[in-house]
Amino acid sequence: MIRTENLCKSYRHHSHHEVRALYDIHVTISKNSFVVFNGPSGSGKTTLLNIIGTLDRPSAGKVFLYDEEITAFSDIALARLRREKIGFIFQDFHLIPRLTSWENVSYPLIPSGICFKERFERAKLLLEKMSLGDRLYHTPEELSGGQQQRVAIARALVNNPEIIIADEPTSNIDNETSAHIINYLNELKTQGVTILVATHDTLFEKIADVTFKMKNGRIE
Repeated sequence: MIRTENLCKSYRHHSHHEVRALYDIHVTISKNSFVVFNGPSGSGKTTLLNIIGTLDRPSAGKVFLYDEEITAFSDIALARLRREKIGFIFQDFHLIPRLTSWENVSYPLIPSGICFKERFERAKLLLEKMSLGDRLYHTPEELSGGQQQRVAIARALVNNPEIIIADEPTSNIDNETSAHIINYLNELKTQGVTILVATHDTLFEKIADVTFKMKNGRIE
């Protein structure tokens, strides 16, 4: 389903000194698999997932989705791909402060032209599944960290994506909520969603189909 070839990523600082974040990454990810990228901070796992998820472009190499080279897509085509096929769960939630829970969840549906009623109903259903049916009209500042992360997961699912990309989804929440999120992601996998997780959390390895260990921009 997903394949990378000779993937490299470099950044230039203001001093013009080049910093290499990824070195010659080759990975193959099967459809409907639970894949974990594990490694310390600075190992390159977030950079790799950002490139696979089309949030960033590589300095060299290619990414294929269903044998189509998506690294050759235009920015407009990549935005459409993200909207239609990929859901993102970010470490810092990235909720919009002034929006309520249901508005945050339904926000990705607006570019698709879906009507207000359907956006509300989809968001409400997902939030109820996350045990947040009584938090529909709460803004992020009125929610705990675990509740915010569950809102972020609901938002990632609102477009019925084929792929979920999660960057440290349990790093800012308590152990009990972490366990619920891990179990929920595993349940999504059983429903046919492909899950990619960048994490320090070794609990994910117990349910992963494949674990890639990363260090210094390389897969060990």
